Amino acid sequence: MPILADKNQCTGCTACANICPKSCIEMKEDDEGFAQPVIDNSKCISCLACERVCPILSNRTPKDEETKAYAALSKNDETRLESSSGGIFSELAKLILQSNGIVYGAKYDDDFKVIHTGIEDIESLKELRGAKYSQSDLSTIFQIIKTQLNNGRQVLFSGTPCQIGGLKAFLKKDYDNLYCIDFVCHGVPSPLVWKKYIEYRSQVDADNQVPEYINLRNKESGWSHYSYQVEFAYSKSNHYLCQNDKDLYMSLFVNNYILRRSCSNCYYKGYSRESDITLGDFWGIWDILPSMDDNKGTSVVFTHSNKGEKLLNSAAIHLQSNPVTLDQATMMNPSLLKSSFPKENRERVLKEISQNGFHTKDKIIEIINQDKLKASLENNTHTSKLALIRKIIRKIRA
Repeated sequence: MPILADKNQCTGCTACANICPKSCIEMKEDDEGFAQPVIDNSKCISCLACERVCPILSNRTPKDEETKAYAALSKNDETRLESSSGGIFSELAKLILQSNGIVYGAKYDDDFKVIHTGIEDIESLKELRGAKYSQSDLSTIFQIIKTQLNNGRQVLFSGTPCQIGGLKAFLKKDYDNLYCIDFVCHGVPSPLVWKKYIEYRSQVDADNQVPEYINLRNKESGWSHYSYQVEFAYSKSNHYLCQNDKDLYMSLFVNNYILRRSCSNCYYKGYSRESDITLGDFWGIWDILPSMDDNKGTSVVFTHSNKGEKLLNSAAIHLQSNPVTLDQATMMNPSLLKSSFPKENRERVLKEISQNGFHTKDKIIEIINQDKLKASLENNTHTSKLALIRKIIRKIRA
């Protein structure tokens, strides 16, 4: 029988489920809300295709091409304000759509579950814009993409680095008509926690009314210095608006309480990537290139291949762009290079939310505060030790 990556390694990329010739692998939600591959042994023929395709077990190595970095933004302010940062994804996607290609990315379904989908017109591009902090459901997207590539269609796939790793492993060969864009990924949050939070907000804010739309990067309060807001809109007169660092869900996300286990030892960190382009927020642009910070969003852009560089250059007329060093680009974007280490009480937080949702939010906050207190005490202890060492050194020198 085949051996799949364990829970600490599996990224949920779906390559194994998509490659199975007997369709005997199903992505099932575990107790933390993450999709995990489960084999139906009654159908399995032990061909080991799933084991061989797994990018983690096979230790796939990204091509080591020269990475270049840029600060960039779309010249279209409307596009930027509807985007997470500088609107670069939209400008690149338009090039593919205008060439009769198809663009894949993450969108909300009617219940605000995050799913991957393909679009073929510029009007639909708005569905793929904006940050969606929940691991997306890929379903059988890889199989569909392979058919389209083999039919000569241009395809742009946007996803997490591990999703692109899964797609490339599934395809087994390079396609000139495939463009891949990933992003500076902090980690993928639990879809179950996201669902529970939507339910909680609806009950608290709107008497169980489903939101009309959700924007986790509302820029009415700005973008620079992390000033964006979380928005749940229920009607024209009823909006939940909260500064991102005050919103409980965002706090759980950025503090590594609700991320997939494999995010703590991510296989895809570094400058060498499976993608052609990596996008992200250019945090710190206000110090590096202040003229490019007008508080509407600026992107950091890394190109990892000649194909990616050419695609970016093709959009140049629609962009304001400046080359920067890799050090400048990563100075305030550590997630490009480093994994997000989980907090000690991660499992307790996930269990609490799984069982009670966010109705016991005071208990969730209490658990978080326990970690903060412990970290503070450890830091103070460390500081005291350093002070003692310095004191001893001064006495010795005297």
